[in-house]
Amino acid sequence: MLVSIFGMCGSQIASLEAEAHWTLHDVMSQLSFAHMSVVEKHLLHGTIDVSGQTTLADAGVADGSCLTLVYSRALSIVTSSRDLTAKLWRAETGECQRTFKGHTDWVFSAALSPDRDFVLTASFDGTAKLWSTTSGQCLITYEGHKDYVRSVAFSPDGDLVLTASGDGTSKIWSLDSGMCQLTLEGHSEQVLSAVFSPDGCLVLTASGDHSAKVWSASSGACLRTFAGHRYSLYSAVFSPDGTLVLTASYDGSARLWDASSCACLRAFEGHRDRVLSAAFSPDAALVLTASGDETARLWCAASGACRRTFVGHQAAVSSAVFSPDGTLVLTSSVDRTIRYWRLLSGECLRVLHGHDDAVTWAG
Repeated sequence: MLVSIFGMCGSQIASLEAEAHWTLHDVMSQLSFAHMSVVEKHLLHGTIDVSGQTTLADAGVADGSCLTLVYSRALSIVTSSRDLTAKLWRAETGECQRTFKGHTDWVFSAALSPDRDFVLTASFDGTAKLWSTTSGQCLITYEGHKDYVRSVAFSPDGDLVLTASGDGTSKIWSLDSGMCQLTLEGHSEQVLSAVFSPDGCLVLTASGDHSAKVWSASSGACLRTFAGHRYSLYSAVFSPDGTLVLTASYDGSARLWDASSCACLRAFEGHRDRVLSAAFSPDAALVLTASGDETARLWCAASGACRRTFVGHQAAVSSAVFSPDGTLVLTSSVDRTIRYWRLLSGECLRVLHGHDDAVTWAG
């Protein structure tokens, strides 16, 4: 019998010649994304759930029936390293699922696409690369910067690629064609990070010239500059609603800014070394920083008070981010490990080993 499978958004995933005795397992084995790590899945015929040993016939499926597949993917972690590779991990088990090899120098950062089908990497070899999470193969190499590529990011819709480079520029590229669509020029030193705003209309960059800048993603015009740090900025990010900006600096502090007025609202001070990254919690109530002093710190965004220090790494902590639900903290370190921690207790839940040199990013 011929059945049609639809996704949660109503788009058709597949049309299958199925047998009445098939179970959910049999249907999943026929789908092109059966390779994905899936935490939970349900196949619905109307309101009837085809799960376990329930067959299509048991659920009343007949020739011409339409089924809806509802699923959630496992949490994935992507890391980059000075060992010239990036890796994809399954967070629940700590299993390394894929290693991406092809760069000829350090890999500075990596990003996972919104649909989790691709990984982007940035390297000291002057290129960014796009990889398939399914095959591990390099699909596109983005070439055009005149110096190392320090960071990479996807646009919110996944159609564009953003790079930041030691040549003092950021570039916006077409994901599919690999062509550069726009170059953002205006910093007087290397650009160490670049991200899109939540709506994809703006770009935020952090630079060795002690400033962060906001740019139009369509025209490339520089719209605002955030100045106040005493030394290089390593990272700058928008809050989830785009109204705030958070920066991390070599001067040992992170700063919170109003995204519209560029007014500095708060400084987070307490680390004993440079701050290498800073991130917002999903509700923007908390701030997380990573430092060369071998720790990560949790701060109250409203008061600037330090709530917790995560201690355990044996070298500089290169990055620190929240899990999507805000309950976990993920850190990477020059000690070659990745750790994730329980936010409320500060307990280290797992240590990931596998890179042969410093881990430069985890997210």
